[in-house]
Amino acid sequence: VLQKLLEDKAGPVSDQYLRWKLWLSWEDIVGKTVAENAEPIYYQRGILWLCVRNSVWMQQMTFMVEAIKQSVNHKFKAGFVKEVRLTLDRRSTPQASDIEFKKNMRKFIK
Repeated sequence: VLQKLLEDKAGPVSDQYLRWKLWLSWEDIVGKTVAENAEPIYYQRGILWLCVRNSVWMQQMTFMVEAIKQSVNHKFKAGFVKEVRLTLDRRSTPQASDIEFKKNMRKFIK
């Protein structure tokens, strides 16, 4: 019941649940070769950040961004990923606010 609620209900908690599922099934979504060279490291408000292994794969991934976005949206829900951004440095991604997540969790639980 909880899984169904989290998958169907739009909002910050369901997005976090879908993000967790994305991480678990990343290789199934993009294939073994891409999964070995790029991994999802951050998601917020429709933007999915991928950390790419090296500059060669960064170039290759620029041509694959749209296919990855469509594959993720097909597997999860339409519009889940609106944009895919690539980085070589994990530290260059935005940081999620734990306070914001806790606040949204409290709203969801009430």
